[in-house]
Amino acid sequence: MIDSKKRPARRRPSPPGPAEQAQHATAKHRIVAAAVDILVTEGVARTSTLKVQQRAGVSRGALLHHFPTHAVLLSATVAELVRQNEAAVRESLERLSGTADPVERAVRVLSLASIRPSFMAELELWAVARTDADLRAALSRAERDAKKDSDRVLLALFAPFAGHPALPQVVAMTNEFVRGLALSSVLRSPVRRQQLVAQWIHVVKTILEARE
Repeated sequence: MIDSKKRPARRRPSPPGPAEQAQHATAKHRIVAAAVDILVTEGVARTSTLKVQQRAGVSRGALLHHFPTHAVLLSATVAELVRQNEAAVRESLERLSGTADPVERAVRVLSLASIRPSFMAELELWAVARTDADLRAALSRAERDAKKDSDRVLLALFAPFAGHPALPQVVAMTNEFVRGLALSSVLRSPVRRQQLVAQWIHVVKTILEARE
């Protein structure tokens, strides 16, 4: 038997208004800021979703609405870490503005910036991602998005050698050197660190100052 009564149509939820959108954006910003703060000061192991929720002062539902998994939450910190690392480079460049040699200035600026907590926090995320497939995938996407800004900072430091055929390789190798140096410096003595920096400056100068 066919029911002749028409069922009332389901009402679609109304899209969020400007006030609600602003509220969501504010909550998301607070969550990311809390996650970055805990990550930089206490490390990945202590950057739990519960601690981030409490630090941000949001509900569990609000946190999960914006960041449904721990991996997504951690990957969301990359953009802010890159911003802080860029600020660290600018500060280091100001400290070494009196260094006349452009190669020495560029390498030492990066080595100084690499011991900042924000730089170490980003590397710590990479290390944890080795055994966490979800985090590795999320970080890969986040790092790809941040690559343009990172490359811009690196190329600006080596601007005096723009157009040199070996510059892209030198910049890439210097970036990898600095990352490895940052990790090894957790246990390595400052004296040995400075020795390695000086040796790398010599290598880079040999490459970039050689005749094409």
